[in-house]
Amino acid sequence: MLETTEKLAQLDLKSSAIAFMFAYEEQAIDRMLELCDLDGEVWFKPMGEEGRGTIGELGKGIWTALIDSFPNINNTVDSAILEPDGSIRCQVVIRGKQTKDFAGIETKGGEFNSEHIFIFQHDPNGKINRIHIEWDHADFQRQLSH
Repeated sequence: MLETTEKLAQLDLKSSAIAFMFAYEEQAIDRMLELCDLDGEVWFKPMGEEGRGTIGELGKGIWTALIDSFPNINNTVDSAILEPDGSIRCQVVIRGKQTKDFAGIETKGGEFNSEHIFIFQHDPNGKINRIHIEWDHADFQRQLSH
């Protein structure tokens, strides 16, 4: 019985991460945030320490700016894996066409198609309280410069 309960809890954590990515796909920032502890940490790792902040402020701000600058942004989750430390590691491909300047990248109407890694951690109540995001930022910039 304990093994079944534990597996269900693990499935709930994976479902939460997938629900977050699905809400992102639908550009539903409010739904993304409902799954999270707004005071939890988000870290857009290629941005260094400037990319570290709270989910409710920095996360919301960056996701809002991305959706505004790439109105057709979408993602495909290739995998969602429960790691030994209890985090959920999602391998995701994100793509979109730039229509406005974003994060110092002037719009040239370019498109990007970029692999991202989202690592989600949850608090004891099942809320996402940490999201670390990695991608090849140099390649992202290169794709948009054409």
